[in-house]
Amino acid sequence: MKFSLKFWIGIILLTTNQPLGWGAMLACNAIAINKHNEFFFYLGIALYALSWGMLGLGALLAGPEGVHYSRLLLKKAWQYFVRLFTIR
Repeated sequence: MKFSLKFWIGIILLTTNQPLGWGAMLACNAIAINKHNEFFFYLGIALYALSWGMLGLGALLAGPEGVHYSRLLLKKAWQYFVRLFTIR
């Protein structure tokens, strides 16, 4: 089965929105605390809100199949990172 470019753009948006949103929020809040500047706090909130937009647009572009496929990709990625960082 061949998927369209729209589907793959949706998959990219769906799989990158979560790490981008949480990473931006974490980084911006760390900078805000370090610099004592509220601008970075609000920037983190704005980037986190943008990640929700990415989620919605990705779901629209990829459709139900894409949402299911992106969940499988994220599950495999988390399993890989858990195995990578597990102390043996």
